[in-house]
Amino acid sequence: MVEGETGARWYAAATQPNKELTAVEHLERQAFRTFCPLEQVVRRHARKVIRTTAPVFRGYVFIAMDPELARWRSINGTWGVRALITNGDRPLAVRRGVVETLLASVDGDGVLRYVDPLQPGMTVRLRSGPLADELGVIERLDGKRRVQLLLGFLGGSIRAVVDRADILKVA
Repeated sequence: MVEGETGARWYAAATQPNKELTAVEHLERQAFRTFCPLEQVVRRHARKVIRTTAPVFRGYVFIAMDPELARWRSINGTWGVRALITNGDRPLAVRRGVVETLLASVDGDGVLRYVDPLQPGMTVRLRSGPLADELGVIERLDGKRRVQLLLGFLGGSIRAVVDRADILKVA
């Protein structure tokens, strides 16, 4: 449930192309609580690198409301909005916990912070290969689905580079 609002849930609305922030602005003018998570993006144009933000879910925004109390049909006539996602003639709620998890993962500017569940120093277990079930410590993540591990082997230590899919995090 949406904090502080009884009966309120999160709903999604499809937006016009590249009009997510316009839709948010006009929905908030109508007293709807909205959420449009952003992500850091890098764009290249005319030999320049531009760092900016863009919506994570292009073409959609989230709206918190209680359809029994809110004038939700007005959402479809809002600038920037194509249509509220519905099931027949009723708004279709987003599954509980999805938007709440996203809200907990954004910073003060609304930018979604992705946290890698694997971090250097963590102990992991190999899932496959000749050293399956051996424990190792993550030394480095390379961003290309590869992980460098330090494994205890025959009384010493060896380094191995494996695919992320081949390791399990040890609790």
